[in-house]
Amino acid sequence: MGRLNILLLTLVIFCAMLVVEQQHAARTLFVALGQEQQAEQQIEVAFTRLQLQQVALAKGERVDNVARTKLNMSPPAQGSVIFMPLDGGFQHE
Repeated sequence: MGRLNILLLTLVIFCAMLVVEQQHAARTLFVALGQEQQAEQQIEVAFTRLQLQQVALAKGERVDNVARTKLNMSPPAQGSVIFMPLDGGFQHE
């Protein structure tokens, strides 16, 4: 009877240690999940900020301003633009 009690006690201690280890692993994974969710939110905020910046940079006025000031571009001279209609042939401005 004594050996059975020792065996059962050993089994209970072993199971208790497994439960503690599994709880620790679950808590560690939960903390990691929270950190990843926080990182995801930060990435979403950064992506939204980049989208707004892209819209601001792509506005026609800004493109025109950069073309004129930084690239020293100007509109083409009158009569130098040739339009090609879909049916073929040339049309001068």
